[in-house]
Amino acid sequence: MRVIGPNRDHTEFELDPVKAFRRGRALDAMLRATLPPPKRGVFRGSFADFAREDEARMREAARKLNEA
Repeated sequence: MRVIGPNRDHTEFELDPVKAFRRGRALDAMLRATLPPPKRGVFRGSFADFAREDEARMREAARKLNEA
């Protein structure tokens, strides 16, 4: 990671546990917003069908994350 600016004592790790917890909660909330609501009910299909659906769901989540 490159640090740009006058303060070279920057670290990406939060050492204060309270601040780290709050930062983690905020990041989790941001990621949760990218997921579609889970489908309800029972589904039957082949492994390939479910793999295709998982791949499409991951692609859509990545697309939403990259837009932000």
